Amino acid sequence: MANKDLIRRALSVTANLPSVRAVASTSEFASRPDQKPDSENSVSSDARINAASPKTGPGSMLTFMAEQSEVHKEVIQLRESFRSFEGADITRLIDPAKILPSKWANRDKSHFETVAFARLRDEIAKAGGNVQPIKVRPLPGSPGGAAQWEIIFGHRRHRACLELGLPVLSMIQQDMGDADLFVQMERENREREDLSAWEQGVMYQRALELGLFPSAKQMAAAIDRDVGNISRALALAKLPEDVVRAFGSPLNLQFRWASPLRDAHQRDPERLLEMSRELTMREVRLAPAAVFAMLTEAPDAAPKAQKKDVEWKDASGQLVARLAFDRKGRGLLSFESPMDLAQREKLLKLLDDLLSPKA
Repeated sequence: MANKDLIRRALSVTANLPSVRAVASTSEFASRPDQKPDSENSVSSDARINAASPKTGPGSMLTFMAEQSEVHKEVIQLRESFRSFEGADITRLIDPAKILPSKWANRDKSHFETVAFARLRDEIAKAGGNVQPIKVRPLPGSPGGAAQWEIIFGHRRHRACLELGLPVLSMIQQDMGDADLFVQMERENREREDLSAWEQGVMYQRALELGLFPSAKQMAAAIDRDVGNISRALALAKLPEDVVRAFGSPLNLQFRWASPLRDAHQRDPERLLEMSRELTMREVRLAPAAVFAMLTEAPDAAPKAQKKDVEWKDASGQLVARLAFDRKGRGLLSFESPMDLAQREKLLKLLDDLLSPKA
């Protein structure tokens, strides 16, 4: 019963409210006092107002409710539209000069001289910008005009836009720590054009040196990589600069070469460095696989035991016999003058004693 009384009171109040058009009509005449409405105009205006306005309280209430219903629908539609953007990254075009490479940047400068990078730069030039955005985070306390952003991933796209003088389409991540940045950078690079084994090693080594992860094992768990691959990459990153230079570019180093090169360095570091410098100075550079083979070839033990050719001469100085060795340590014994039977038997006995299983 209380609800019915409330509805009756609402309808009675609504019925007594002047319509918007009626108020507008009165205001119109008030704004033009020099023009008096004649009876015909008044009648026609009243007729139009009465025709357009509800004549009863319930009618006014229904009109009001219909208007509110339309507004409510619009609010719901807007709410649904905004909800579809929840969690989306903010993107904007940024001057590449205001973006710095990350302190975890892992691209060697030689990477920007490759055919693959030239092809990427050409594609961005034709499109008028990078279609796939890079990701950045704001740099705290950046003065006006200076760099204001740090790359999370997308160093190649940023470099291409910088060289082309184009703004960089960038996703902005407001809050991101160093560890999360490292993980995203590593995984994004893995999904695109992988870093070389040496570049990955440099990246991992920097993360460990700066204490981003307490150990290689925990870093492997964070980035979901095999700890063995991380160890091999670290071994390549720790090679002397002369050894890396011998390959022409650090991009040529491969994961499977890590252990043999590390062993060669531990076995004889001076020999490895000497050979690396010699290979670097050659006018005609060898293929990376050939460089690897030469640097990791175990030093032949024969040269240390090997002697120069041995010669025997008689009292007059005439050559009697010669023992010559080739590069592999194989010997060849030759006689310049004929041997009698006693000499042959004596030589055979010496050879039997030398080459017998007991010996």
